[in-house]
Amino acid sequence: ARMSADVWIEAKACESCGVAPEGAELNITYNLSGMLREAGFIGWSNLRGMDARQAGVHILAILDHMRADEPRWRAMNPENGWGDYDKCIQGRMRQWAKACAESPKGSTVGASL
Repeated sequence: ARMSADVWIEAKACESCGVAPEGAELNITYNLSGMLREAGFIGWSNLRGMDARQAGVHILAILDHMRADEPRWRAMNPENGWGDYDKCIQGRMRQWAKACAESPKGSTVGASL
């Protein structure tokens, strides 16, 4: 069984420099899925194939909502230490969501779940 979701932005590299967007890939443990679903996240499987900009806007709205009551979400950190609210969700996941929201038009979300 897979222990994490691998998601990425399927976008053309920059035409002038050939580089993919910064923060274009994210690997995040499923241990955080319950917390995210409770906050209103539509789920990793629903992101697959979605317009990357729309996915980014959705995730950023969820993360901003979570910031209004951070102690609640920190209390849901996995006991085994695999994944946490601050570094994984508000850190790496937010960086990826920003990259999605700013991705080239026509980009989609790829996922290995």
